[in-house]
Amino acid sequence: MWKFVITALVTLEFVLLSSFLSPAEAIVNDTENYIWDYASVGSSEVVCKRVVFHPEARKLAPGELPALPAKLRSEIVDRNYCNGTPPLTRRG
Repeated sequence: MWKFVITALVTLEFVLLSSFLSPAEAIVNDTENYIWDYASVGSSEVVCKRVVFHPEARKLAPGELPALPAKLRSEIVDRNYCNGTPPLTRRG
């Protein structure tokens, strides 16, 4: 008998907790990558860059597509952060 009561209470707890905590309110961490990229637009110099992808958490309006806006930040860092050697560039 007690086994069924405890199982029912645990199930009720899971149902109540899942209704209060929705995935849309979850904490999203920034994603950080190191890549080889051009120093700037129109540049032929390849440098190591740290690129940070920061999704903005906000509630979606009714009828809005389920895509979150994000901010991308990049900065040039020491070449030791990037794996391997920089790719070859074309000279035009």
